[in-house]
Amino acid sequence: MSSKTPISAAVLGSAFGNTITRGKKVGARMMALLILSVVAAALAVGYVAFYWSTQRALDFEVEKEIRLVQSNLKVFRNGLANEAERIAISNKAYASVLSEESNILLDEDLTPTPSTRGDRDIFVILNKDMKPLYTYRRDLPWHSEVFEDQLRGQINDTLMELETKANTKQQELRVPEPLRSHAPLSLSLRDVVMVDGAIGLVTVAAITPSTAPPKGMPAVAGYLLWVRSLDIRSIRSFEESTGLSEMFITTNKPKADFQRVSVPLLRRSGETIANLSWKTTAASGAIFTNSSPYFLGTIAAILLTTILILLRYIKMTDRILQNEADATHAALHDALCGLPNRTWFEVFAADVLKRDRQKQRITGIVFLDLDHFKQINDSLGHSIGDEVIKLVAERLKASINPEDRVARVSGDEFLLVLSHRTKMEEIIETCMYIEKMLSDAFKVEKHKILTTASMGVAIAPAHGHDLTGLLRRADIALYQAKKLGRGRYVLFEKEMEDTLQISREIEEDIKRALNANEFQNYYQPIMDQTGTNILAAEALIRWNHPKKGLLPPAAFLPVAEESMLINRIGEWVLENAIKDGATLDEVTMCVNVSPTQLRHPEFPELVSKLLEKYQLEANRLELEVTEDVLINYSETVVEVIERLRNLGVKIALDDFGTGFSSLSYLRRDLFDKIKIDRSFINGAVTDAKAREILASSITLGLRLGMQVCVEGVEEEEQKELLLTMDCPMMQGYLFSRPIPLGKFRLWRDDMDEELEQKPRKIRVGAAE
Repeated sequence: MSSKTPISAAVLGSAFGNTITRGKKVGARMMALLILSVVAAALAVGYVAFYWSTQRALDFEVEKEIRLVQSNLKVFRNGLANEAERIAISNKAYASVLSEESNILLDEDLTPTPSTRGDRDIFVILNKDMKPLYTYRRDLPWHSEVFEDQLRGQINDTLMELETKANTKQQELRVPEPLRSHAPLSLSLRDVVMVDGAIGLVTVAAITPSTAPPKGMPAVAGYLLWVRSLDIRSIRSFEESTGLSEMFITTNKPKADFQRVSVPLLRRSGETIANLSWKTTAASGAIFTNSSPYFLGTIAAILLTTILILLRYIKMTDRILQNEADATHAALHDALCGLPNRTWFEVFAADVLKRDRQKQRITGIVFLDLDHFKQINDSLGHSIGDEVIKLVAERLKASINPEDRVARVSGDEFLLVLSHRTKMEEIIETCMYIEKMLSDAFKVEKHKILTTASMGVAIAPAHGHDLTGLLRRADIALYQAKKLGRGRYVLFEKEMEDTLQISREIEEDIKRALNANEFQNYYQPIMDQTGTNILAAEALIRWNHPKKGLLPPAAFLPVAEESMLINRIGEWVLENAIKDGATLDEVTMCVNVSPTQLRHPEFPELVSKLLEKYQLEANRLELEVTEDVLINYSETVVEVIERLRNLGVKIALDDFGTGFSSLSYLRRDLFDKIKIDRSFINGAVTDAKAREILASSITLGLRLGMQVCVEGVEEEEQKELLLTMDCPMMQGYLFSRPIPLGKFRLWRDDMDEELEQKPRKIRVGAAE
């Protein structure tokens, strides 16, 4: 009872402390809420009431000023339009422009009145095709580029509209006055333009005769374009006529306040090109301005109290928000290299695919996997591997465009989305650049690490629009890149998907066959140097398929290796070979083991249990490994091999001579036997160099204290040649093809009977 008392007290104390903490939080929040309510009420009641009353009065006065300014602008623009029509609707102007005289003097018929011309500003005469004939500025000839470079693009629609109206006007003039339903249309239009960084009021008038045009002549000879700049003189004129002050024109709308008012200067299309602003004379704004210090004093007192209390809450809120941001970032990014993770990538990539599809652009989804990265971790340690991942992430970010993204989705796998592309070649170019960047050596501590990457690429919309489907197809292409030798990129093709589907069907069929016991071990004998005594038997699996008949290993083992079913198949072959070996006296059972089996740390324990289960001596089991297993998984596999040899199991190096570093592995004393590949015996009978290579390989193995077996012996001459080379073992179709266990027993019995009837011939000097 006494032992439980402190615990109960601690629990109660903790609960009481939590209650106090929660009470303080509630009390603080209530105080903050009360203060904020006072502040809000004081500010809302005082400011809204006073502001509303002054604003209503101010709005009324400002509206009058706006109407006054707009009225003056309208009068000014009407005067310009009337003056332009006076000049343009003239027989003389019509004839002069139509004839395109080489020199038109601005006489009284082509000159605005002094009160309106404003030193003429910009004055352009266009022909009926709207090409500039004459350009003047401030009564002097000027370059016509101003129309083409600056004016045409701004008033082209206005010119088109005027052309239509001018033709309509001419047609209406031909209708007798009493029959017209409305007044004739105006022969001028107005607009607002920007020339040389300044705002101008432009008036465009059609140049037509004041009377009916001669027969066969066009209704419009050309167009008169008059730009009246809103310069300082014009602004001062507006100030004088309106009684307003501090007028100016700005392309940005001035910030609204009690002091300034503005009206927009609109293009004919309705677009605001600038704003005319002035200082209002309304007195209502001054009332608020003069009284605001009193309000500010009250607000400052209240805010000071509020700020002192809320500062601590701001810090707490910032801390909470930062914690949430950190948590969100951690949930969506990789902790090691800082790249986004798969969750973030899928959301982003889906949005990119949607946007690129709308803009008819192509998108690349790239699945990237570092080649042999596990070997880096196994040989140099995970800390070095982590540094390599960081460096790879940096190079990937440097290899892509700013609008692209890269994410780390697992240990050595990355996903990239390549967007804003218009051609597939651009995506291929990026993949090639990534391939080059990752092929350069990484320097980590004192190590110089070389690596490559395999990439699978799927393109939208060529390979689909759905992200899930594109990721699957990129993964299929990545699988193909690895299958082709790694260190490359592969674009997805429909045939890859079909092949994968077939592989999956075979994979499911293999699973069914394992459960239905459709596999069977065949055995091929390994003979002594005379070719008459059986020393060992190599177990080779066959599949008794119910529909396809007897299938060789090449028909299903590649699929099994890719799907990891090779472990189950390898275990089945191993167990049945050990079981059959227990019934074959004095015959060593040779079994091929896959890389994935040797990588498993519990594989030696499995072998030990099977040997004990079927009572087979360990020295009668020989496991054959290939050289590429050691190259790709050196340290892990070496450890497993050493544990197997400690059990008494023999290890043979299969296909000797076909790899890249056979001799270096022979020095490590890992093997009891080497099996020389069949390619060495082919042609050795007739080719002297081939014979020397074969003899040297045999001698090398024997001098290193290992057994030597030559594979692929199919001719009597080959057997006789090996006899002269003192080759202790040979294997091939010359002796027997792989056969089932029952036939193997009969074949061995026949060989034994033949040896009893025919004494063995011993070659004199064979041991020399």
